[in-house]
Amino acid sequence: MGILLFVRLIKRFVNKKRSWIFSLITGALSVVAIHPSNAQDDWERVLNLRGYWKFSIGDNKKWADPKYADDDWENIDVPSTWEDEGFNGYNGYAWYRKAFDGTELEGKNVNYNLFLGYIDDVDEVYLNGHKIGFSGVFPPKFHTAYNAFRNYYLPKEYINFNGKNLLAVRVFDSEVAGGIVSGDIGIYINENDRNLAVNLRGLWDFTIEAPMYREIDNKEFLGSDKHTPPVDSKWSKITVPGEWEHQGYGNFNGTAWYKKQFVIPKELDGEDLVLMLGKIDDFDHTYFNGKWLGSTNYHDKMRVYTIPADLFTGGAINILLVYVKDTEQRGGMYEGPIGIMKQSEFTRYYRSRNR
Repeated sequence: MGILLFVRLIKRFVNKKRSWIFSLITGALSVVAIHPSNAQDDWERVLNLRGYWKFSIGDNKKWADPKYADDDWENIDVPSTWEDEGFNGYNGYAWYRKAFDGTELEGKNVNYNLFLGYIDDVDEVYLNGHKIGFSGVFPPKFHTAYNAFRNYYLPKEYINFNGKNLLAVRVFDSEVAGGIVSGDIGIYINENDRNLAVNLRGLWDFTIEAPMYREIDNKEFLGSDKHTPPVDSKWSKITVPGEWEHQGYGNFNGTAWYKKQFVIPKELDGEDLVLMLGKIDDFDHTYFNGKWLGSTNYHDKMRVYTIPADLFTGGAINILLVYVKDTEQRGGMYEGPIGIMKQSEFTRYYRSRNR
């Protein structure tokens, strides 16, 4: 984190007219930095999205619509700071749009993620008009996520595998360099996701329960007593996997809830399943359809829990609740894979990872 903190100091104090200094540093950073939420994931790029994107200064939610005509928009090179592309001195909102051909993907049996590298400062991303992820918080409660690597799951139900698709990225920059500034921009697949029967990456519901105003005994936290979110919880959206500090909860240490509602395919009726929740910082209780599945008390350990066949009905809605306690520094469900796998597939997956 030393390099990132140094970059932030440069960003805060450098004169606007010298924004090329920040461009140089972020370019170097893209080479040496580790993607913090993807360090253990095995990614392969299947579609390169570097190059010219459509670009406009301003802010209009209609620009997320794939039917919107952007023929008269400017072209801008991605990745690069928008200052280096002729928009020197501009701070504020802007949008990027990029079309891609779904026939160039490998088909519906593969899971896809969009890598947008590093964006300065805040972004939210749309696929064919559907919001799929975000980092940071837009004004008036501005919170930068300049140092968060952008990796967003592309839900297959939103992808047109037969032709044109439209990506739209809304960006806000507060000072100095702005835009999609660095990274290997493209669509990626993950070997660890190939055998998932249900991929649970993407947007989840999220609510804070309590700040860490007192120390909670970790053994007490990891007990198996049933626990549910407060009835008056105010839920918002959060991207999983991803540190919650980069999503509007900077410096928060305490307890919070994640919730995901989803359908398990009917053909999995009668199967014992394995729930994979990646890595969580620091501790978790995990519940499936109101039943406690288990807990893990170490931030760097993969969460793997068994879902017995009698806990679900194929074709019906299921509810997954993850109660997380974070004591310091980063928090939340920060690294994949996130999803459900058949027990037989998990056995092969586990063996392959340990060869």
